Amino acid sequence: MRSMTTFDIQYAHRFYGFQGEARYLHGHTGGLTIEVEDTVNPGVNMVFPCNEIQKTAWA
Repeated sequence: MRSMTTFDIQYAHRFYGFQGEARYLHGHTGGLTIEVEDTVNPGVNMVFPCNEIQKTAWA
């Protein structure tokens, strides 16, 4: 069994000393998917609770 959680993330950066457009602050949008596979935990009827995956990802 698998539990999956997907995050949409936005981040910004710039390159100091770079002569191109990347020297200016600019942002990106990305995605992060975390998948956990194991046997089902009967206490929560899941492999790993999705809200716990989120807490672990941002720890």
